[in-house]
Amino acid sequence: MKKISVAFLLFIVFGCVKVEGLKPSEENIEITYDRAMVFYTEQEYKKAGDLFLYIVNNTEKGDFKAKSLFYLGEIYKSLEKFGASLKAYAMANYYGINCSENIKETAPNADVESLKKSVYYAPMEIKPYLLYIAARKYLTYGKEKESSALFSRIIGEYPNTIYARKAKYMEEAKGKIKVGVLLPLSGHYSEIGESVKRGIEIGSKDKFLPIYSDTKGSPLLSYKETREFIKREKVSGIIGPVLSLNSFAVACLTDYLRIPQVSPTATPEVIDSVGDMTYIINRSLSMQARAMADYAISKLGLNSFSILYPAVEYGEALQQYFEKDVERLGGTIITSVAYREGNPDFKDELRLLKEGAPEALYIPALTSDIILLAPQLKYFKIKAQILGADGWKSEELFQQTDASYLNGVVLTGHPYNPTEDLRERFYFVYQEEPDRYTCLGYDAANLMGCLLNNSKGDFLKSNITFTAGALEGEKSYSQVPFYIINNGEFKIIE
Repeated sequence: MKKISVAFLLFIVFGCVKVEGLKPSEENIEITYDRAMVFYTEQEYKKAGDLFLYIVNNTEKGDFKAKSLFYLGEIYKSLEKFGASLKAYAMANYYGINCSENIKETAPNADVESLKKSVYYAPMEIKPYLLYIAARKYLTYGKEKESSALFSRIIGEYPNTIYARKAKYMEEAKGKIKVGVLLPLSGHYSEIGESVKRGIEIGSKDKFLPIYSDTKGSPLLSYKETREFIKREKVSGIIGPVLSLNSFAVACLTDYLRIPQVSPTATPEVIDSVGDMTYIINRSLSMQARAMADYAISKLGLNSFSILYPAVEYGEALQQYFEKDVERLGGTIITSVAYREGNPDFKDELRLLKEGAPEALYIPALTSDIILLAPQLKYFKIKAQILGADGWKSEELFQQTDASYLNGVVLTGHPYNPTEDLRERFYFVYQEEPDRYTCLGYDAANLMGCLLNNSKGDFLKSNITFTAGALEGEKSYSQVPFYIINNGEFKIIE
């Protein structure tokens, strides 16, 4: 019989002995850690947490201390104790485990005191970030003196960081009108939320003070946060959310309370019907379709059209706008055919369309569908001029489809035309070019500023320069870029 190790015997006994009864030797620490991990994997977080705390308080051995702190951070996060989670992650980082991403993810949900305490342990590049979030939270609570102290600390201790520039901006913005901003700053849509936020930060300068809330992409949370903004913060307007369903939920409340809401990215098909206090500026689909109708008739000299579109909101919106404007401009729609998204076989649809002999075929398809459709257009010898929307503007097409199938297609892109002023101001803060979502955030902030300064509703007479959005799609053709596909390249049409 093999000799049983002392460590193994202690491990067996450990299950029946209170942690406090063990002498905190390094050997006992290892056994405690193993036992804690068993509880952790079994999701018995209370027992695991007690053991990890025991290790943290009874050893200076960096490896076990750091790992125990990390798992405490995970446990506290799962229990939504974000302040404790943040402190645990920061200390784990201090003792040797890289927790930068965990710290950044947890910080927005942590309380002010936990944020301030975590600064000591956090990596140098994250310290001003934590202080900035704490300062913004103080502002939310109406504690301007405390927020000023932290902004001053950021400017003094971390002068060359983006947060020092943001702190200076926030100090200059004090005393302004408050606007609640609802964005998905975590979760699946966080990249879009962050881009929109950057545009709002630039566009709101000297107009109002934006107060942010993370919706996590949830309609219910968006509604609740709007209610809190109005009740607690006494905001004068709401910007966001970014998703159409979320924006609809918020619009029902803001319109009832007669508070202006501007959604930077939601589409207008449903939300426009809510009321006159709701403003949708992401009219990319209507602008693209109407611009294409105008260009095809007035520039290309085409008169008869057929449409092939996916039976989803994207395709249906483009089809309806295009058809309406073609008829308004004196053109003719011969046939309009819907197809099921992801359909690999278009023979029935293409034979029907070919029979009508249109001069042009408008196909506002999704990129994944175009990959399947393009070879079939050539196979069925479709001679009509192919017109498309932004779904065709993807390098993925050239990677998965023979470029010869795509030659000659004329398509529209997303409206996007940042001003020099926006480019310069954005580059000064972020050292990069603004993307389209940033431009929509910037436009939303500019529009909100006009709304707040024109309470009688005559803001349309103001000179609002949109960089990606529009209040009306009918007369905004100049913002829509046109391209022609030529030998595997998208050539801009001047």
